[in-house]
Amino acid sequence: MAITKYADISSYINTIYERALFVAREQNLMTGLVTPYSARGWMSRVLPIHPEITAVAVADAVDFNQPTTFGKSTEMTLTPDEIIAQVLLTDRAIETDPDNLRNDAALELGNAIATKIDIDLASDFGGLAAEKGPGTGATATLAKFSAAIAYLRNNKAPSPIYIVLHPYHWHDIWMELGQPAASYAMLGDLANQAMRDYFVAGPLIGARWFVNANIAVGSTPPDAVSGVFNPQALAFDSRRAPRLEAERDASLRAWEVNITAGYAHGVRRSEFGVYYTADATAP
Repeated sequence: MAITKYADISSYINTIYERALFVAREQNLMTGLVTPYSARGWMSRVLPIHPEITAVAVADAVDFNQPTTFGKSTEMTLTPDEIIAQVLLTDRAIETDPDNLRNDAALELGNAIATKIDIDLASDFGGLAAEKGPGTGATATLAKFSAAIAYLRNNKAPSPIYIVLHPYHWHDIWMELGQPAASYAMLGDLANQAMRDYFVAGPLIGARWFVNANIAVGSTPPDAVSGVFNPQALAFDSRRAPRLEAERDASLRAWEVNITAGYAHGVRRSEFGVYYTADATAP
Protein backbone atom coordinates (compact mmCIF):
# COMPACT_ATOMS: atom_id res chain seq x y z
CA MET A 1 0.00 0.00 0.00
CA ALA A 2 1.39 3.36 -1.05
CA ILE A 3 1.66 5.73 1.94
CA THR A 4 2.59 9.37 1.49
CA LYS A 5 4.95 10.26 4.33
CA TYR A 6 6.35 13.55 5.60
CA ALA A 7 9.71 12.64 4.07
CA ASP A 8 8.11 12.68 0.60
CA ILE A 9 7.18 16.37 0.88
CA SER A 10 9.66 17.72 3.46
CA SER A 11 11.94 19.34 0.86
CA TYR A 12 9.04 21.54 -0.28
CA ILE A 13 8.06 22.78 3.18
CA ASN A 14 9.61 25.81 4.82
CA THR A 15 11.56 25.26 8.01
CA ILE A 16 10.19 27.19 11.01
CA TYR A 17 12.84 29.51 12.42
CA GLU A 18 12.30 31.19 15.78
CA ARG A 19 13.75 34.63 16.50
CA ALA A 20 17.49 34.30 17.07
CA LEU A 21 18.81 34.35 20.63
CA PHE A 22 21.56 36.69 21.71
CA VAL A 23 24.76 35.51 23.37
CA ALA A 24 24.32 35.68 27.13
CA ARG A 25 26.11 38.73 28.56
CA GLU A 26 26.74 40.01 32.06
CA GLN A 27 25.18 43.33 33.00
CA ASN A 28 27.46 46.34 33.06
CA LEU A 29 28.33 46.65 36.74
CA MET A 30 31.67 48.32 37.32
CA THR A 31 31.01 51.84 36.00
CA GLY A 32 28.54 52.41 38.84
CA LEU A 33 31.01 51.36 41.54
CA VAL A 34 34.07 53.48 40.69
CA THR A 35 34.89 57.20 40.58
CA PRO A 36 33.45 58.68 37.37
CA TYR A 37 34.98 61.41 35.21
CA SER A 38 34.07 62.77 31.80
CA ALA A 39 35.41 65.28 29.33
CA ARG A 40 35.48 66.18 25.66
CA GLY A 41 38.66 65.49 23.74
CA TRP A 42 41.47 63.00 24.10
CA MET A 43 43.85 64.76 26.47
CA SER A 44 45.31 62.78 29.35
CA ARG A 45 43.77 63.53 32.74
CA VAL A 46 46.26 64.12 35.56
CA LEU A 47 44.91 63.42 39.04
CA PRO A 48 46.93 65.27 41.72
CA ILE A 49 46.98 64.71 45.46
CA HIS A 50 47.78 66.98 48.39
CA PRO A 51 50.23 65.89 51.10
CA GLU A 52 49.02 64.80 54.52
CA ILE A 53 49.37 67.43 57.24
CA THR A 54 50.35 66.27 60.71
CA ALA A 55 49.45 68.21 63.84
CA VAL A 56 52.15 68.44 66.55
CA ALA A 57 52.33 69.68 70.12
CA VAL A 58 53.50 73.26 70.66
CA ALA A 59 54.61 74.95 73.90
CA ASP A 60 52.99 78.05 75.33
CA ALA A 61 54.24 81.37 73.94
CA VAL A 62 56.06 79.69 71.04
CA ASP A 63 55.68 81.18 67.56
CA PHE A 64 55.39 77.99 65.50
CA ASN A 65 57.36 78.34 62.24
CA GLN A 66 57.44 74.88 60.67
CA PRO A 67 54.58 74.99 58.16
CA THR A 68 53.81 72.06 55.88
CA THR A 69 54.26 72.70 52.18
CA PHE A 70 50.75 72.16 50.89
CA GLY A 71 51.48 71.55 47.24
CA LYS A 72 50.37 68.87 44.84
CA SER A 73 51.91 65.77 43.34
CA THR A 74 50.69 63.54 40.53
CA GLU A 75 48.86 60.52 41.86
CA MET A 76 47.94 58.99 38.51
CA THR A 77 47.31 59.80 34.85
CA LEU A 78 44.32 58.59 32.88
CA THR A 79 45.04 58.22 29.16
CA PRO A 80 41.91 57.65 27.05
CA ASP A 81 41.68 55.06 24.31
CA GLU A 82 39.14 54.12 21.66
CA ILE A 83 37.33 50.84 21.11
CA ILE A 84 35.26 49.64 18.16
CA ALA A 85 33.00 46.77 17.12
CA GLN A 86 31.69 46.20 13.60
CA VAL A 87 29.36 44.04 11.51
CA LEU A 88 28.92 43.94 7.74
CA LEU A 89 25.41 43.08 6.58
CA THR A 90 24.63 42.37 2.94
CA ASP A 91 21.40 43.53 1.36
CA ARG A 92 20.37 39.93 0.73
CA ALA A 93 20.82 39.05 4.39
CA ILE A 94 18.81 42.07 5.53
CA GLU A 95 16.06 41.56 2.98
CA THR A 96 15.72 37.82 3.63
CA ASP A 97 16.01 37.60 7.42
CA PRO A 98 12.50 37.50 8.96
CA ASP A 99 13.80 39.48 11.93
CA ASN A 100 15.11 43.03 11.84
CA LEU A 101 18.75 42.12 11.32
CA ARG A 102 20.08 45.69 11.56
CA ASN A 103 18.32 46.34 14.86
CA ASP A 104 19.55 43.05 16.29
CA ALA A 105 23.10 43.86 15.20
CA ALA A 106 22.91 47.33 16.78
CA LEU A 107 21.73 45.85 20.09
CA GLU A 108 24.54 43.30 20.17
CA LEU A 109 27.14 45.94 19.21
CA GLY A 110 26.04 48.03 22.20
CA ASN A 111 26.32 45.01 24.46
CA ALA A 112 29.84 44.38 23.14
CA ILE A 113 30.94 47.89 24.15
CA ALA A 114 29.39 47.56 27.62
CA THR A 115 31.07 44.20 28.19
CA LYS A 116 34.47 45.51 27.09
CA ILE A 117 34.24 48.42 29.55
CA ASP A 118 33.25 46.10 32.40
CA ILE A 119 36.08 43.68 31.63
CA ASP A 120 38.60 46.53 31.52
CA LEU A 121 37.55 47.88 34.93
CA ALA A 122 37.53 44.43 36.53
CA SER A 123 41.04 43.85 35.16
CA ASP A 124 42.23 46.84 37.24
CA PHE A 125 41.79 44.82 40.45
CA GLY A 126 45.28 43.41 39.99
CA GLY A 127 46.74 46.92 40.29
CA LEU A 128 45.32 47.58 43.76
CA ALA A 129 47.56 47.98 46.79
CA ALA A 130 47.79 44.53 48.29
CA GLU A 131 46.79 40.89 47.95
CA LYS A 132 44.44 39.65 50.67
CA GLY A 133 43.02 36.51 49.09
CA PRO A 134 43.98 32.96 50.04
CA GLY A 135 46.13 32.73 46.89
CA THR A 136 46.36 30.62 43.78
CA GLY A 137 44.51 27.31 43.94
CA ALA A 138 42.99 28.08 47.36
CA THR A 139 39.31 28.33 48.25
CA ALA A 140 37.79 31.78 48.85
CA THR A 141 36.84 32.34 52.50
CA LEU A 142 34.83 34.88 54.45
CA ALA A 143 37.75 35.38 56.87
CA LYS A 144 40.03 36.50 54.03
CA PHE A 145 37.43 38.99 52.81
CA SER A 146 37.11 40.38 56.33
CA ALA A 147 40.93 40.72 56.42
CA ALA A 148 40.70 42.78 53.23
CA ILE A 149 38.14 45.10 54.84
CA ALA A 150 40.29 45.46 57.95
CA TYR A 151 43.24 46.41 55.73
CA LEU A 152 41.18 49.12 54.01
CA ARG A 153 39.87 50.49 57.31
CA ASN A 154 43.43 50.68 58.60
CA ASN A 155 44.29 52.66 55.45
CA LYS A 156 41.43 55.02 56.40
CA ALA A 157 39.38 54.11 53.34
CA PRO A 158 35.91 55.63 53.82
CA SER A 159 32.57 53.92 53.29
CA PRO A 160 31.19 52.40 51.18
CA ILE A 161 33.29 49.29 50.69
CA TYR A 162 32.40 47.11 47.71
CA ILE A 163 33.30 43.47 47.17
CA VAL A 164 33.10 42.44 43.51
CA LEU A 165 33.83 38.76 43.19
CA HIS A 166 33.79 36.03 40.61
CA PRO A 167 30.66 33.80 40.73
CA TYR A 168 32.77 30.80 41.78
CA HIS A 169 34.27 32.79 44.67
CA TRP A 170 30.76 33.66 45.81
CA HIS A 171 29.81 29.99 45.63
CA ASP A 172 32.64 29.20 48.05
CA ILE A 173 31.36 31.88 50.43
CA TRP A 174 27.80 30.59 50.07
CA MET A 175 28.95 27.11 50.98
CA GLU A 176 30.73 28.53 54.01
CA LEU A 177 27.63 30.45 55.13
CA GLY A 178 25.72 27.18 55.14
CA GLN A 179 27.80 25.80 58.01
CA PRO A 180 26.03 25.06 61.32
CA ALA A 181 24.60 28.07 63.14
CA ALA A 182 27.16 27.70 65.92
CA SER A 183 29.89 28.59 63.41
CA TYR A 184 28.25 31.77 62.09
CA ALA A 185 25.62 32.67 64.63
CA MET A 186 26.50 36.36 64.35
CA LEU A 187 25.38 36.43 60.70
CA GLY A 188 21.82 35.48 61.59
CA ASP A 189 19.30 36.55 58.97
CA LEU A 190 21.99 37.39 56.40
CA ALA A 191 23.19 33.80 56.31
CA ASN A 192 19.59 32.61 56.13
CA GLN A 193 18.88 34.98 53.24
CA ALA A 194 21.94 33.71 51.39
CA MET A 195 20.72 30.15 51.84
CA ARG A 196 17.26 31.09 50.51
CA ASP A 197 18.21 33.44 47.67
CA TYR A 198 21.76 32.23 46.96
CA PHE A 199 23.00 35.83 46.79
CA VAL A 200 23.08 38.71 49.29
CA ALA A 201 23.88 42.16 47.88
CA GLY A 202 24.77 43.35 51.37
CA PRO A 203 25.59 44.57 53.80
CA LEU A 204 27.65 41.57 54.90
CA ILE A 205 30.73 42.04 57.15
CA GLY A 206 30.56 45.79 56.50
CA ALA A 207 30.53 45.70 52.69
CA ARG A 208 28.16 45.42 49.76
CA TRP A 209 28.70 42.31 47.66
CA PHE A 210 28.39 42.00 43.88
CA VAL A 211 28.98 39.01 41.61
CA ASN A 212 30.55 39.74 38.22
CA ALA A 213 31.03 37.08 35.54
CA ASN A 214 33.21 39.50 33.56
CA ILE A 215 36.12 38.79 35.91
CA ALA A 216 38.64 36.77 33.91
CA VAL A 217 39.67 33.25 34.91
CA GLY A 218 43.22 32.05 34.35
CA SER A 219 43.79 28.69 32.69
CA THR A 220 46.52 27.08 34.79
CA PRO A 221 45.45 26.99 37.54
CA PRO A 222 41.89 28.32 37.07
CA ASP A 223 42.21 31.32 39.41
CA ALA A 224 40.28 34.59 39.38
CA VAL A 225 41.11 37.96 40.91
CA SER A 226 38.21 39.60 42.76
CA GLY A 227 38.34 43.09 44.26
CA VAL A 228 37.55 44.77 47.59
CA PHE A 229 37.58 48.54 47.32
CA ASN A 230 36.18 51.99 47.98
CA PRO A 231 34.99 53.83 44.83
CA GLN A 232 37.99 56.16 45.07
CA ALA A 233 40.30 53.21 44.35
CA LEU A 234 39.34 52.97 40.67
CA ALA A 235 38.43 55.51 38.01
CA PHE A 236 36.48 55.55 34.76
CA ASP A 237 36.89 58.57 32.47
CA SER A 238 34.31 58.75 29.65
CA ARG A 239 35.37 60.74 26.60
CA ARG A 240 32.93 59.60 23.94
CA ALA A 241 29.69 57.83 24.66
CA PRO A 242 28.99 54.80 22.46
CA ARG A 243 28.29 56.08 18.95
CA LEU A 244 26.55 53.91 16.35
CA GLU A 245 27.07 54.69 12.67
CA ALA A 246 26.01 52.89 9.49
CA GLU A 247 27.92 53.29 6.24
CA ARG A 248 26.64 52.20 2.85
CA ASP A 249 28.94 50.15 0.59
CA ALA A 250 27.05 50.31 -2.69
CA SER A 251 29.43 48.17 -4.75
CA LEU A 252 29.25 45.41 -2.13
CA ARG A 253 25.49 45.89 -1.73
CA ALA A 254 25.91 45.94 2.01
CA TRP A 255 25.81 48.07 5.15
CA GLU A 256 28.80 48.43 7.45
CA VAL A 257 27.59 49.10 11.00
CA ASN A 258 30.17 50.43 13.47
CA ILE A 259 30.02 51.34 17.12
CA THR A 260 32.82 53.21 18.89
CA ALA A 261 33.47 54.59 22.34
CA GLY A 262 36.30 56.40 24.05
CA TYR A 263 37.34 56.20 27.68
CA ALA A 264 40.15 55.76 30.15
CA HIS A 265 40.29 53.57 33.23
CA GLY A 266 42.74 52.69 35.94
CA VAL A 267 43.71 52.55 39.59
CA ARG A 268 43.17 55.95 41.24
CA ARG A 269 44.02 55.37 44.92
CA SER A 270 45.58 51.93 45.26
CA GLU A 271 45.63 52.05 49.08
CA PHE A 272 41.81 52.14 49.05
CA GLY A 273 41.54 48.71 47.41
CA VAL A 274 42.91 45.20 47.57
CA TYR A 275 42.83 42.31 45.15
CA TYR A 276 41.73 38.84 46.13
CA THR A 277 43.16 35.82 44.31
CA ALA A 278 41.46 32.46 44.81
CA ASP A 279 40.60 29.29 42.98
CA ALA A 280 37.88 29.62 40.32
CA THR A 281 37.23 26.00 39.46
CA ALA A 282 33.65 25.41 38.39
CA PRO A 283 31.68 23.83 41.24
